[in-house]
Amino acid sequence: MKKIFLITLTAVMVVACNRGQKPQPDYNELAKMLFQQQQAWNSGNLEAFMSHYSRDTGMQFITQKGVKKGWKATLAGYQKKYKGLKDSMGRLDFKIDKLEFLDENNSVGHINGRWYLYRHSDTPNGHFSLITRREQGKHRIYIDHTW
Repeated sequence: MKKIFLITLTAVMVVACNRGQKPQPDYNELAKMLFQQQQAWNSGNLEAFMSHYSRDTGMQFITQKGVKKGWKATLAGYQKKYKGLKDSMGRLDFKIDKLEFLDENNSVGHINGRWYLYRHSDTPNGHFSLITRREQGKHRIYIDHTW
């Protein structure tokens, strides 16, 4: 009886201890997403670039010119501006300044950084602040504030 009690007590303690553990943050997941976006952009593939954005209709792309809502409107804006032409798209580089998760489950991420676009005619650059959320096992950009 004493042996059964000790086994039961040990099992209860193991379950109780494991219940409060938080998932370890995987900052590489967020950085990898930006690296993949950069590769897609630099190969002239806007659809692959946009694959890292949420398809939710509430997704927002915010710039000095205003707010685009939804994945389709954001893609259409990129297509109109760059027309998928390598010369107009140039080479994109990101510099990440900060990666963090905003919740205990690491399902909402925040990325601050800078972007640099190198083209033959000019070299625009600026900042970005992204809010990501986990959708179907992957982080997707839900709010993109780029200036």
